[in-house]
Amino acid sequence: MEIENRKFYISIIAVSCLTMLLTVIPVWQLVIIPGIIAGMLNKSLKRGILSGFCGVSLSWGIYVIVGLITRNVYFLLDQFGELIFGGDSGWIFLILVLLSAAIFGAIGGGIGNGLMSVIKIYLDKHPSRDLKTK
Repeated sequence: MEIENRKFYISIIAVSCLTMLLTVIPVWQLVIIPGIIAGMLNKSLKRGILSGFCGVSLSWGIYVIVGLITRNVYFLLDQFGELIFGGDSGWIFLILVLLSAAIFGAIGGGIGNGLMSVIKIYLDKHPSRDLKTK
């Protein structure tokens, strides 16, 4: 397996694990941080966005499935959807939850990859002082 592919798969696994940890705290908006880390771990913007997208979506997908099975979350979403749209519209909110996870992961991956590009440009223009003395 190529090194880039290995980094890509490792970043998806790392992002999924970190997202699971950050999902259970009350401030769920922090799930953008694993996406940023995914972008930093991958060299290309495409792989950074894709790994953030896949990792966060996978993690939230597992979280939603566990919630559907153990806590009957769909019943609550269905009641909320019935207040807004009418009968049997809990699936809309289920899709919105998964879509927001995908958006947070993709945006975080793009931000992280862009941040690493800026850091790389800065380090190329400003070499370390240790290298100048040698």
